[in-house]
Amino acid sequence: MAAIWNLWHGCHKLSVGCQHCYVYRTDGKHGKDSSRVEKTKNFDYPVRKNRKGEWKIAPGTLVYTCFTSDFLVEDADPWRQEA
Repeated sequence: MAAIWNLWHGCHKLSVGCQHCYVYRTDGKHGKDSSRVEKTKNFDYPVRKNRKGEWKIAPGTLVYTCFTSDFLVEDADPWRQEA
């Protein structure tokens, strides 16, 4: 079992590898500015519980993170320690 956790969304194109970024392409289709880095509504996802009191991400689950940003993007510095 696996889960995806995006703490923040947005990034900056800093290298040639960023030229065809899927996040920028997808956001562009929806009129969203990918260069704006913002906390997501799922920032605290790993510590949330469901109505039964169980963790939303079960223990032992493989968690993929930062699909829509870079964990080390400077704009997220104020949130990194909390993360």
